[in-house]
Amino acid sequence: MKKDFSALNFTEKEKICERIFISNGPYWHIYTDGTKMQNIFCCEQDFKTGMWCLAAALHLCEDVHLLTFELMGNHVHLILAGLREACIKTFDLFLARLQKAFPKRERAIDWSQFKMEILPIERLQTLRNEIIYANRNAFVANPDYTPTSYPWGGGCAYFCPWIQHLKTSSFGELPILTQRGILHTRDISQFSGLRAIDSMPFIPSFCDIKLGESMFRDARSYFNSLSRNAEAFSQIASRLKDSVFLTDEELYSVICSHISKEYSVKTPVQLSAQQKIDTARHMHFDYNASNQQLRRMLRLELSILEEIFP
Repeated sequence: MKKDFSALNFTEKEKICERIFISNGPYWHIYTDGTKMQNIFCCEQDFKTGMWCLAAALHLCEDVHLLTFELMGNHVHLILAGLREACIKTFDLFLARLQKAFPKRERAIDWSQFKMEILPIERLQTLRNEIIYANRNAFVANPDYTPTSYPWGGGCAYFCPWIQHLKTSSFGELPILTQRGILHTRDISQFSGLRAIDSMPFIPSFCDIKLGESMFRDARSYFNSLSRNAEAFSQIASRLKDSVFLTDEELYSVICSHISKEYSVKTPVQLSAQQKIDTARHMHFDYNASNQQLRRMLRLELSILEEIFP
């Protein structure tokens, strides 16, 4: 009799995750640099257009699996499984569809800076961290969202049992002119397998949420990783040259842990002026803390911080 997965111990679950990881690779993190790109997605309709462009690109590349993604205002994150060339082709198709769709949004966009970088993901734990990092991206940037509520990424579908109860419709059942308008193409014959919910693509119809979830031992281990892995987020941000990757609350927790070990004090207010500056240096270089975050957390003058970190 097959043993219930929930009854397995830590080691048994980890072996299963490792086996799934090995059998479905290789894995990649494709991202674009938001510091160089103007805002692309400026309103709900822009994001919907981007979602359909991504869904269509994935649907045309059946040998590539999207484990999760995040569309941000001026950049994107895609965590993919498949051969490197196929993953690059997927991004190129996504970009081509964006370029075709956005002139109809009546806003000029310079796409020359929307260039992808692709990084290999070679270990199971690294893949977990990259999935978490992508699913947290909007949450870190915008206080209006949590990692599970942002609608323009895969994180809202992770370990959410209610998602299977949502009423969706086959894309092929929509009126032909509606299909053509959504995908900005006359040839819609290849996209009947997509599913829609209201006017949006249904995320699990183009993003392999189940495969992404299978990289984690269970929902609890995934949830714990969302807010308890600052060191890993730091390493990923360094690879991606990202700026802020911790919220104020998370950074404050990291600061308190650091000063407790270094100076045996519990709160930043107990630090001397030099200790505050030394702590600011550590947080700036190791955790990409912004000057404004350091001003708020350590109660240092902004002018002092701008002199140290121009």
